[in-house]
Amino acid sequence: MSLRALLVLTLGLFALPAAATQVFTGKSPSGAQWRIEAPDSWKAGDGLVLYQHGFSFDYGDVEPDMGPLRDLQLSEGYAVAASSFSQRGWAVFTAMDDNRDVLAAVQSHLGEPGEIIPFGGSLGGLLALKMAEDPLFRGKVKQVFSLCPAAAGSRLWDKALDIRLDYDVVCAGAGDLQHGAQPYPWAYNLNQIPNDLSDFTDELLLLPTLVPLNQCTGVNLSSSLRNDAMKRRLAALKTFSAADDDKFLVINVAYATYALSDLVRAPDKLDNRAGNGNIGVDYGDAATNTKIARVAADPMGALRLKWLSDFRGDVGAAKVLSLQTSRDQLVVPANQSVLRTRLPANQIVSALVAEDEPTHCGFNEAEGVAGWEALRAWSAGGAKPTVADLQTRCQAAVAADIDGPCRFDANIEVPPLDSAIHPRPAQTTTTIDARFNGNWGDPERNGEGIALEVLDGGNVVVYFFTYPPKSLFQSGSAQTVRDQAWMVGAGRIADGGIAVDDMRYFSPAGAPPGVQDAHWGRLFITFDDCNSGRLRWDSAVGWGSKDVPIQRLTSLKNLGCNVTTPTPSAQVSGSWYDPTRSGSGFHMEQLDDTHALVMYYAAPNGSSAVPGWYVGVAEGDLSVGVPSIPLVRPHGPYFGNDYDPGAVHNEQGSLFLTLRFGCNEGYANLTTLIDWDGVGTAMNLQRITKPAGVAPCN
Repeated sequence: MSLRALLVLTLGLFALPAAATQVFTGKSPSGAQWRIEAPDSWKAGDGLVLYQHGFSFDYGDVEPDMGPLRDLQLSEGYAVAASSFSQRGWAVFTAMDDNRDVLAAVQSHLGEPGEIIPFGGSLGGLLALKMAEDPLFRGKVKQVFSLCPAAAGSRLWDKALDIRLDYDVVCAGAGDLQHGAQPYPWAYNLNQIPNDLSDFTDELLLLPTLVPLNQCTGVNLSSSLRNDAMKRRLAALKTFSAADDDKFLVINVAYATYALSDLVRAPDKLDNRAGNGNIGVDYGDAATNTKIARVAADPMGALRLKWLSDFRGDVGAAKVLSLQTSRDQLVVPANQSVLRTRLPANQIVSALVAEDEPTHCGFNEAEGVAGWEALRAWSAGGAKPTVADLQTRCQAAVAADIDGPCRFDANIEVPPLDSAIHPRPAQTTTTIDARFNGNWGDPERNGEGIALEVLDGGNVVVYFFTYPPKSLFQSGSAQTVRDQAWMVGAGRIADGGIAVDDMRYFSPAGAPPGVQDAHWGRLFITFDDCNSGRLRWDSAVGWGSKDVPIQRLTSLKNLGCNVTTPTPSAQVSGSWYDPTRSGSGFHMEQLDDTHALVMYYAAPNGSSAVPGWYVGVAEGDLSVGVPSIPLVRPHGPYFGNDYDPGAVHNEQGSLFLTLRFGCNEGYANLTTLIDWDGVGTAMNLQRITKPAGVAPCN
């Protein structure tokens, strides 16, 4: 039974008066279906519940699940909306983009919602939490209802990898699983995964496909029909996976085979890069430590999996109420320790219900209603609920003929995560500091690259200077415009790399998607050392995904790789703009005492006369003033897989720049040989960023 079906059965709502509702349905550009339901009385500024469904191998063109509390939420005046998601399985790679599409549909059909309340269970419980962290939703989310959330994220896939590798140890020669392509033979190839595995909690669906598991353990046989070897292997696998229930062993093996393989192999997920490893893990058993295969996580795979999967607690002031079943052997109760550790005590209510038999997210109707109503009251200004309060609310619901019983128990101990999943030794990663400031690019993609500003406090700014994709040229929409594009985003240093959730898109003439300063996608950067690394982009607007090597092209004055300990250096490096010319600005890099790299970008927003991005090298001291810096405008290639560095043409001789800077203020003047209206107007600049290693003003 899927999580969605389970929740519908166990939280089927008591009879409510039918309310007049309006319903809207549609399909996102990604192919995911969405559905919106709202009371006829709903108006702009009212609340919106965004329901997040759980793990499923169904995706895309299926009816969206509106959640088990839809009728209650509609009766309370909320609109309820959901997406079917454009990915199957571990859908964290696109779920936030799918939710953006749903929100855009709500805005189009109903108007701008007020508060957004994410709600979901299992994977959906994690996605509800991640929505509160997402840049687009963070300020609008004041409360989150999260049932049995997979809050540990990537650590759950550590467990799946452990189970998969231990299987090969325990069942060697007695039920061997298929192997996939190198370098990850333990992961099935995509064509080895059955296409009809929509429900990973359905033993009747899984067991016919897990024939080797039955050969090894006899798990689908009665105990009397299992031989002694089967019993020993079954006990060993159950002990290792901490599953004392046969059903949950089957479910965990399914996740460790089919789901893990899909995560690693699928091009829209990790794209044949392992996000987990087990190098140096101590399994507490000498024989296992010796025999088990050892896997090294790929740095880019690990960065993306952790960043998109792990709940970091960056939810602003949002209040979170989370419920957990006590004997869940899939998303184990230790996930609640993640919430309790990463959120302040005044923002988290974490409660467990006591189970006699293990279930995954097996709440009853009264428990679910009690949690929802307690969260609403808390968010409205009431006192933070206790576990006793939840029990009282639940008992009141039972008294009103809502199915119980009530099992909230404050005495259930939540174990630390490392007691449930073998901890990973700390891995050595590259320290990203002031030395990493500069321009970086793929040697095979000359004419395109990123400008990186590492700021203090673990923050970064990334510029991506590039060109539109071929599809825009083929449609004719970019042929008559200045064929460039650029993206800008603020990100964070995390797990030995850099993650940027929200790259914003610009083009000189507003080529599709047609909106300046629109969400374009994500960037991820990992580093092998101070001079080389990898860049991955994942676009939400049809520009595709790609992973390319990058090498350093420039470094800032006194902050190169040969500097062991960067010391503050007085220089103009950083981002600058004229407040009267929103959308336009400068990225400056002081290379040495007499040379600086100048990147100028100008959006066509009515205040800039020269749309496009330009690059030039100043010869002189910018703090004194440098006249007549020639700028070139690169253009010609197509973005992505169609990129041809031989097509780059540097248009020269048409634009010149005069610059002079102080510490936080500057002056710029553009002159041109071409009659562009407005060029020649002075720009009074202000500093936006001060990269790490740039000295503060006196």
